[in-house]
Amino acid sequence: MSEPTFESVWTFAVRAYARDGVAPLCLRLQDEHGLDVDVLLGALWLAERGASWEPELLACVLEAAAPVHARVEELRALRRAAGGDRRHEPAWQRTYEHLREAELAAERVELGRIEAMLRDAPAAPAPAPASSLALASLRSYAARCHASECDALLEQLVALALPDSES
Repeated sequence: MSEPTFESVWTFAVRAYARDGVAPLCLRLQDEHGLDVDVLLGALWLAERGASWEPELLACVLEAAAPVHARVEELRALRRAAGGDRRHEPAWQRTYEHLREAELAAERVELGRIEAMLRDAPAAPAPAPASSLALASLRSYAARCHASECDALLEQLVALALPDSES
């Protein structure tokens, strides 16, 4: 019997982020609680593959993603500044669009680093629903970031991003 084939984390992220309600929740977790959207999506991708991360794996993921995430944040700050400028001066629109494309390209690099760390993560010892695996990983990430007060948002994110998983 051959091993199941899974989509890349980028393909998963694009699909999950496009689901109704996922993008606003991710942005809220990012802006209000300091969580990295790409790490959130990586945890969901991992859960869909039947695994969750242990503290050591989470530490490796965060270490691998950190340098690229710093660039993502810089590009995001520039894009947001240009977004404000374009309201007063329409000539900034093209700059805003280029910065948005650059931010997205940087996020793709970050997701690639996350995937490289997670690709060979072992499956859960006992079969568990993807939603349970995802929630465990997301809670551990939030706790590490001192953002445990966002549990209800994490639960909503799992329900919206992994609607086909068993609860």
